[in-house]
Amino acid sequence: MTAKLKPSTVRVAESNPAAVDRYKDMRAAVMAIPEVDKMFCEILITCQLATLGHEGAFKIHAQRLFQLNVSRERLEQFILAGLGVTMVIPEVARTLDWIEQAHREHVAGQ
Repeated sequence: MTAKLKPSTVRVAESNPAAVDRYKDMRAAVMAIPEVDKMFCEILITCQLATLGHEGAFKIHAQRLFQLNVSRERLEQFILAGLGVTMVIPEVARTLDWIEQAHREHVAGQ
């Protein structure tokens, strides 16, 4: 069993709570635009984290998508859309493993 990772904001706040408060203010301002589709943004952020190879943050955001009723299969298709464009096949395979792990954790937590 793997240990549950802390969200980045929690870890940084342990060292500097004010920095995280300002970060959250900035994120709220970015997301406050009425035309912004919050689910689309979450999908975009999750895919960007996969491309950058940030496993812990990716899994946290993948679980948020599962909570928003995005299926595991749908998330896999979003990742596969980047195959050969923004990600090479080993990166896609690695991310599919992360999705599987995050989904398993999500189901176990329900």
